[in-house]
Amino acid sequence: MSRPPRTEAGWSLVVDPGSDGLRLDRFLSLRIARLSRSRAARLDVVDLDDPGRILKKSQPVRAGQRLWARRPMPDADARPPVPTELHRDRDLIVLDKPAGLAVHPTATRFKATVTHYLAALAESDDGAPPPEPAHRLDVETSGVLICTRHRLADRRIKAAFAEERVHKTYLAVVEGHPPDRWRVDRPLGFDPDSAVRLKMGPGDKPARTDFETLRRGARGGRPRAVVRARPRTGRQHQIRVHLALAGHPIVGDKLYGPDEGLFLAHLERPLTPAERARLGADRHALHAWRLALDLDGRRLRFEAPWPAELEALLSD
Repeated sequence: MSRPPRTEAGWSLVVDPGSDGLRLDRFLSLRIARLSRSRAARLDVVDLDDPGRILKKSQPVRAGQRLWARRPMPDADARPPVPTELHRDRDLIVLDKPAGLAVHPTATRFKATVTHYLAALAESDDGAPPPEPAHRLDVETSGVLICTRHRLADRRIKAAFAEERVHKTYLAVVEGHPPDRWRVDRPLGFDPDSAVRLKMGPGDKPARTDFETLRRGARGGRPRAVVRARPRTGRQHQIRVHLALAGHPIVGDKLYGPDEGLFLAHLERPLTPAERARLGADRHALHAWRLALDLDGRRLRFEAPWPAELEALLSD
């Protein structure tokens, strides 16, 4: 019996008893959300019990049949950046995730993801199950990312996050002259006035971040600083939003920087030189620097080096 290919985009499906005898294209259109019957007919579908055989769209499926429906890889020609491995043991793989690599697949990314990297890693590891990311980092955020190598480790890490036994420290390059030390205690929620569905703003969910300014500098006559951020809660985009609300947005932040229209524009096309100049950097200058956690009586600490590309944002 074969298994779905880990590094190939697609859907793994098992035919339920109620679908026994349906045409393959009809079955696919019913089981895969937003997939029309005409699009289903264009997919290559493999019977995993007979993996060398591509099924015809008109043939009936049978209850219990295991199928793999290949879909086009949205970034098949991409040459994604490669993570650096910071730590490996029998439970965990800890990566320094580079900017430009998403954690999970999206509509436009499959190959350029941490999950694809981990699947490829497992393919060369005698068929071991692929590690799974235990938490998220934004695609433009670099730094420490914990991945678990088996289900028990995943449960333990998830419990550590839920019980606030995971302590994160971030570094960011921000605009302006921030105070030496300050705290932002502002509840957050989704911004109802934004054209971007995932954008956060003031809301009703408690959120608190402690900040400390480590160094000051400037570039192109614009004052900037490196700040250390310690989030005390875990809201989406929390550090980015809190810094923007404090008047010190992260350099290069397309969503919470000078104009959210830059975020919408970059989804459709490359930004112009003038737009990039407004942002001050090609990606938002946020780095997951350190992560510490208590796990099974052990205190684990991981650190991802400060990227040279972000250091360069402090001087001409």
